[in-house]
Amino acid sequence: MNQKAINFLIPLFAIVVIIESLVLVAKLTQKPAVTSVKISTSTNVVSKLNYKWGINLDTVKTGVMTNVPLLLTSVDNKVGVDAIDLYINYDPSIAEVVDVTVGKGLPVPTFKKINKEKGLVVLNFLMSDANGFILNKNVAAELINLKVNFLKEGTVDFSLGEASLVVENTSAKVLPFNSEKLVINVTR
Repeated sequence: MNQKAINFLIPLFAIVVIIESLVLVAKLTQKPAVTSVKISTSTNVVSKLNYKWGINLDTVKTGVMTNVPLLLTSVDNKVGVDAIDLYINYDPSIAEVVDVTVGKGLPVPTFKKINKEKGLVVLNFLMSDANGFILNKNVAAELINLKVNFLKEGTVDFSLGEASLVVENTSAKVLPFNSEKLVINVTR
């Protein structure tokens, strides 16, 4: 290959690499879409667990600090849980999660983060007890309690993200669950 061809190809190759890098960075910085109306595992699998919001609140006024508990119930008796990962989505322009407290019987989360810009709360629990965290049939266990401040008028949804999971103690399998979304209308 002659010197003129090499002198032309090297800058061309560098430009292609720079453009591909910019495209990759742009894709990585895009916000993921929150599309979690109702999360349920496969329709062919019977759900063993049910997440429910432990508050019956349709409307709240701006500036009011409210506790929003998340409960977990089991269809079967004495279900041992080894790990719980919670990813909770909400609209940060309408609500602000100020703090998260953990329910009785659960350990301190191995990871806990409130991302106020993205409207995401992440908690990861790993049980150290040999039997795990025990859930009894139709007995609601309070997992967490969100302390929420409502910032402005509008409608805000609190829902579990698709990455949420519960791992069974005896089988180390991910248990199927149902969850509901909490919808709150915020007024002045």
